[in-house]
Amino acid sequence: MQPFKRLLRKIRSVRQYPALAFGARDRRELWLLGLVRNRVFGARAARLLLGDRRLITPRLALTRGEKVRVQLDRLDQVDVFDEIFLTRIYDVDAVDFAPALVVDCGAYCGYFSALAAGAFPRSRIVCFEANPANLPVLEAQLALLVAKVELRAEAVYVLDGTMAFSGGGIGGGLVEPDDPLSLRRVACIDFPRWLRESSPTSLVLKLDVEGAEAGLLPATLDCLPRRTTFFLETHHTDAVCEALLAPYREAGFDVREIRRRPAKDESFSYIEWLLTRKE
Repeated sequence: MQPFKRLLRKIRSVRQYPALAFGARDRRELWLLGLVRNRVFGARAARLLLGDRRLITPRLALTRGEKVRVQLDRLDQVDVFDEIFLTRIYDVDAVDFAPALVVDCGAYCGYFSALAAGAFPRSRIVCFEANPANLPVLEAQLALLVAKVELRAEAVYVLDGTMAFSGGGIGGGLVEPDDPLSLRRVACIDFPRWLRESSPTSLVLKLDVEGAEAGLLPATLDCLPRRTTFFLETHHTDAVCEALLAPYREAGFDVREIRRRPAKDESFSYIEWLLTRKE
């Protein structure tokens, strides 16, 4: 009986994926993603079924038909796909204005940028990604989009120059304090200055930078336009998060926790936040 119940749970989970389709022809690829994701069949059967078709580019309803590129043999991509399009940690429907500027900091494989391109096709969209290893996948995703997205191969920081970088995939980030002798360095940009010079009248900002938000949040607050929606992930204890976010509340932002996940072998949780401020 238990195997049968597990199979039913898997089938229910698989059905979530074709439900994301923009059109009928996209459902087949999303069915395949759901089957692979939920391990409805074993690894050998999966290889036989997929063959060379380990890349899908379905159009999604949430992206208003913009294509999303998923490598089925890349678990990190599938994880991020689930977070953004199933769990919907970045609910762009919460944005009740057409932003002059959308900024995706920590773009990884470009899924938030794809979401923004569909939701805000007339906005200027800029994404920042520091990890050189992620750039080919990100560039391939952006090339699929009808809406133009500007790519900056830089880390957002509080200074221009270079910084030590550690990690990879979805977990890479700047090393602070900086190690000047590090063999792995990436370009970084003074993000508050860049944002001030961009001077948007309204803004949607997504910031997922693996801990560097501790320096960016205080420096960026005064650069945000009055009408701002801010999707944020933090990597700190609750006390540190409260200290970082209290000035935003004082500046008129509504601050809402969206999701939290305990960080393995750490004293903090990964927390997604939604910060909104209106005119």
